[in-house]
Order: sequence, then C-alpha cells, then structure tokens
Amino acid sequence: MPAFRYRAVAATGDARHGAVEAPDLDAAIAQVHAMGLTPIELAPRAAAARRPRALPIFGGRVGTRDLILFTRQLETMLDAGLPLVTALGMLREQATNRMLREAIDQIRGDIAQGSTLTEAVARHPRCFPELYASLIHAGEESGLLTEMLDRIASILEYSEETDQRLRSATFYPMVIGIELVVAFLVLVKFVLPRFASLFRGLGSELPLPTRVLMGISDFFDTQWFLVLFVVIAGAIGGVLWSRTPAGRRRLDELVLAVPVFGVVLGKLVVSRFIRVLAALLTAGIPVVRALDIARGVLGNKVVEDEVDRMRDGVVAGQGLTDPVRGSKVIPPLVVEIIGVGEETGALDKMLARGAAYLDRDVDYALKNLSAALEPMILAVLGGVILFTALAVFLPLWNLMNAFRH
Repeated sequence: MPAFRYRAVAATGDARHGAVEAPDLDAAIAQVHAMGLTPIELAPRAAAARRPRALPIFGGRVGTRDLILFTRQLETMLDAGLPLVTALGMLREQATNRMLREAIDQIRGDIAQGSTLTEAVARHPRCFPELYASLIHAGEESGLLTEMLDRIASILEYSEETDQRLRSATFYPMVIGIELVVAFLVLVKFVLPRFASLFRGLGSELPLPTRVLMGISDFFDTQWFLVLFVVIAGAIGGVLWSRTPAGRRRLDELVLAVPVFGVVLGKLVVSRFIRVLAALLTAGIPVVRALDIARGVLGNKVVEDEVDRMRDGVVAGQGLTDPVRGSKVIPPLVVEIIGVGEETGALDKMLARGAAYLDRDVDYALKNLSAALEPMILAVLGGVILFTALAVFLPLWNLMNAFRH
C-alpha cells in the first residue's frame, strides 16, 4: 500500500509530521483529518526510501555499547541546541564502528532530504532495533526528543549492565566446568593407559570404577574418530534444531529449568520486559503495539508466549492480567501490580514500580548467583575426583595387599 508523508497542524497549534499508509491521496487526507490534524502538506513517499538501506557486510556488528555512546552524545548535542543534521555529521566523524558510521551517514542524508529521524532510523534495522525507532517516533511526536533519547540510553545501559553481571557471575562456573572436562580427557587418554597393562596383569577382577574408566579409555583410544564425528554432528544438529520454533521453545524451557541459573535468567527477562513496556506506555504508545515491541527484546520463547497471551487478552477485552494469572514465568506480585495499574488507569506508573521491584530482585539474585552455584560445582567436582581416585587407587590397594600375603 502506498505511503504518504504529511505535515499538519494540531488543534493546539502544534506542528506535527509523520507518515500514513493509504490506497490514494484522498484516503490519506481522510486519515490525517481522522487524527484531529489539519494537513498542510501531503505527498507520496518514494518506495525506495522505505526499504532498509544496505550496509557493509564486513563492517562488524553494532554492539549495545556503541548504541549507548551514540545515543548519549546525540542527546547532549541536541540539548545544547545543535541542529540535528549538524549533530549527526559530528557523530559520524567520531563513530569507530564502521556499520554505525555508514548508518549515521545515510540517516543524515535522509533527514537533509526531508525525512524524519524516525523514518531514517527505521531504515536501518540491523543497527537500530524496533524499540529504538518506536521511542524516537514518540519523542518526535511529543516534542520531547532529548528526553526520549535519555530514556533509550537508560534502557540500553540497564540491559548492558545486567548482561555483563550475568556473564561475570557465570564465568567462574564455566571455567571450572571446562577445566574439569579437559582434566578428565587428559586422564582418560594419556594417564590411565599407562596403568592399564599393570591393572590387567593383576589376574583378579578389577573394581567397578576401574573397569568403567578403562572402558572409557579404550573407547576413546580406538573410536576417537567416531567420538569426534558425533560431537560435530551433534553440535550442528543442535544449532539447526534450536532455530526451529519447537526447538527454540524447548531449549528456552530447558534453560529456565536449570537450577539456580534458570530462576535468575527468568527474573532478568521479565524485568527487562516490564521496564521496556513501562517506557513505551509512558511515551504514549498504544498497549497492543507496545506489547508487540517489548516482545521483541525478550530473547526467550517461553516468556514471548506469555506476552502473546497478554496481547490476545487485551485484544479480546480481558485486560493484561487475567490471561497470565498463575504463570510460572511472571511473578504473582508483578501480575497484581499490573492489575492495580489497569484498575486505576495508571498502568505506566505501576509498571515502573514493578520494574523497580524486579530490578532489586534481579540485583540480589545476581549478587548471590556465584555463591548459590558453588555447592553444586563442589558436589560435581568432588564426585568426579572421588570416582577417579577410586578407579586408580583401588587396584593399587589390592596389589599391595596381594604382595603382603
């Protein structure tokens, strides 16, 4: 359907601009009038201008830190009174990420040709997520672009901070797990074979731990190519399976079911959703549209399905809370906070309070994640060491007893 860019005046005298989709010019004028605006200028927007722009394939990716720096700098320059095109030109020279630099250059050119910042940003989905473009649009419509840029930067900073803390909390367990696997493989492949001939020459039945470990050692020694093939095929198959809808959902279910870690991750995902939804509703974006946008930042199919239930409830007139009561993902207190917000007509404020509550909960959980994982790590580590020690030393103990007798 053709798109038309308009410039209009509201009943309050404020200037408005944007775009509407309509089959023809008369229908576009009717849509602008239906929004309570008086159109001043209305013109078709070229289809090519709406297509996402091509960016360098080998330019790397735009990370969250790059977006935070760009957003904070743009907010500061606009707050200081610099024109948007001038600010973008300065940021283009300062950008170190090639993909972001090319995107800024194209955005600056589009704005100079008459596009809005929302339209220009939306043409670069590889650099700017839908949430970014939606909040920019809300800022332009309300005339509070700098305040909205500050809100976007705060959301990105919160996301980057929590992700960094989650990586830090899980770094120690991952290192211990990798070292344990490497040590076990070295033992099975290089150490145990040296004792194998001695153990087999004892002439008596070997203990069960020793037989198990020697069986593993023999298998790795004779069938290493099969093990390598199974590992590679399993990794490729797992990646392909995880990209299917059923596989992704099952994988996300398993992640959330992991003891300790799954609980923390679930709280983190729900906290991010509530915070983003609160920001969108505060910016004046309709509930259904806000749910669609917030759903895209979750990265977990299980929670996404819960959001879909909330959206379907809103469309059906049931509200946000009824479809997710009893949910295993969204905490009951958060459901009640949303319910109070719906009843009082202050949903955005209550969501902000719910986000603050979840932030404290996530902060506490992340601080205690390593401490909670340590007993599990020690239990696994102790079990492996005990099994290996029994497998190696029980035959030697039997051999020493045989020499004594």
